Amino acid sequence: MNRYLLCFVSCAFLFCGCGDSTRPADLPKLYSCKITVIQGGKPLEDATVTLLAKTPSKYGVSSATTDVSGTAVLCTYGFNGVPVGEYGVTITKIGVEDAKESKTIEGNPIQIGGKVYSYVDAVFGNENHPPYTIMVTKKGVAETFDIGTSVRIFLRNNDQY
Repeated sequence: MNRYLLCFVSCAFLFCGCGDSTRPADLPKLYSCKITVIQGGKPLEDATVTLLAKTPSKYGVSSATTDVSGTAVLCTYGFNGVPVGEYGVTITKIGVEDAKESKTIEGNPIQIGGKVYSYVDAVFGNENHPPYTIMVTKKGVAETFDIGTSVRIFLRNNDQY
């Protein structure tokens, strides 16, 4: 899947969440899907969990952000749940440290300056070869993934704005 499309879809869910928009007529029935992420023996908060359907489809990407307990309740196209099927699972967490200032642009907080880090090993975010696979059934799914020890990987300087 195109890396930019995945980033856009993930960001759309981060900022919009599961919501109250009009449900598309062709959206399949969705089933409960909760993913818990553990890192270094503790729940990982603010990580993005993305499901990528093994059989590509219009509604083949589902995403959510983990809460303080490390749990993400997955959404598809802004609606709670995931269609039945097999999915690759990616887990990412990106953050900015030492930002010089913070602005709000179109209602979204933006940090300016500083350095961008990944707090999850890159192997867990590889959408071409997702490290985990799950099967969503009509019973739903609740899985826990332990992604090993904590990491802090420098990605780039944050001088975009």
